[in-house]
Amino acid sequence: MPPTRSPAADRRSDWSSGRPWLDALGIFAVITVCVSIAVNLGGSGHLSSIASIDSTPYTGSAIFGSWFRFDGRWYDIIATNGYHWAGPDVQSPVAYFPAYPMLLRVLHAGTGLSVRLLGSLVTIACGAGMSVAFLRWCRDRIDDTTARAALITLLVYPYAYYFMGAVYADALFAIAVIGAFLLLERDHPIWAGLLGALATATRPTGIAVVIGLIAVVLWKREVISRTAGRTVIAWRNLRRGDLGVLLSVGGLLGYMTYLGVRFHAPLAFEEVQRAPGWDQGGGPRTWLKITWFQQMKNLPHWTLDWLRHGDDATFQKVQYGSTVILQGLLIIGFLVLAGLVWRRLGWGYGLYSFALLAIPLVGTKDFQGAGRYLMAAFPCFLVLAMVLSPRPVVKWLWWGVSAGVLLLWAFAFGRGYYLA
Repeated sequence: MPPTRSPAADRRSDWSSGRPWLDALGIFAVITVCVSIAVNLGGSGHLSSIASIDSTPYTGSAIFGSWFRFDGRWYDIIATNGYHWAGPDVQSPVAYFPAYPMLLRVLHAGTGLSVRLLGSLVTIACGAGMSVAFLRWCRDRIDDTTARAALITLLVYPYAYYFMGAVYADALFAIAVIGAFLLLERDHPIWAGLLGALATATRPTGIAVVIGLIAVVLWKREVISRTAGRTVIAWRNLRRGDLGVLLSVGGLLGYMTYLGVRFHAPLAFEEVQRAPGWDQGGGPRTWLKITWFQQMKNLPHWTLDWLRHGDDATFQKVQYGSTVILQGLLIIGFLVLAGLVWRRLGWGYGLYSFALLAIPLVGTKDFQGAGRYLMAAFPCFLVLAMVLSPRPVVKWLWWGVSAGVLLLWAFAFGRGYYLA
């Protein structure tokens, strides 16, 4: 049954009181400045992975150039030249959903600014907006202090630099996701569905948003309940407008329709994952994480080799192996947090969290990228803050270690190391 709010909680949820949105923007700004310094320090020295770097100058590159790495090149290609498809065995931009690069394309046409600069600016704007939306969502169900703690916990998460300037779609996805649930909580299911459609047009993990919005509607309306030891389903509790959440699948269906019409391959974004270099095709090897266990087995040997010889090629093996092992462990930790979400925030948000976690669990060969995907599991960060807040020593230790890894990862990203 959805939790009830006390009058004190209602007063805390008054958004105009104390201008808490300024708290969100202030916290985001401070952390973003620190992270940006780390990224630029990393990008100013010798670059260890030249293949990931495009040193072509553009307006603003002196400040934002170190943020343009890896997948940013694909978004630049889509925004400037559109999509192409050469079959499932060749890497191509169809792997990347259209909302973020198309937004950059529109802004580029309207302003004439470089897509690369616009990519960083859009990411920062979306990261700031996401921070406001997340704090708002948290304050609806918890006190101000814990809500701010949840925002800090999210923003010092080791992969949160993807909210702060990286030319990636994660910040746009996060603001669309949290905004959709925020609108749903305010009984605007149609608008929630439309914002959910933006999420499903931004990342393939958006399918979890569709599941989550439907689940939260059913939970809020108490459509499914337990009475006298049996499950009761009361469809009559639904309102006609609640069907609006189904609009959220529109972004995914729209992109699939485009791929089907143009390339006769509506699932091209999934098929191309098996291309050499990505090697993310489905099958037992991917599902059982054989590559991840091989990384774990080889890491001690690689580490010893690097300590003996100090060569960069071996170091990159150590770095890659360490990060995918960390991401696998994060998945395990977030599964625990998703269970807490189910118990503390309701099964609707719990189901969303588990659905989001299932995607890297099933779809990645070694959990690479999971560190970014987990940032959209926003209810998990709230319950983590709820666990940490009564334990100030543990909380500050957690923040200190997490922020330290965040700055280290940001520095490494600037230098061209592939982390997620």
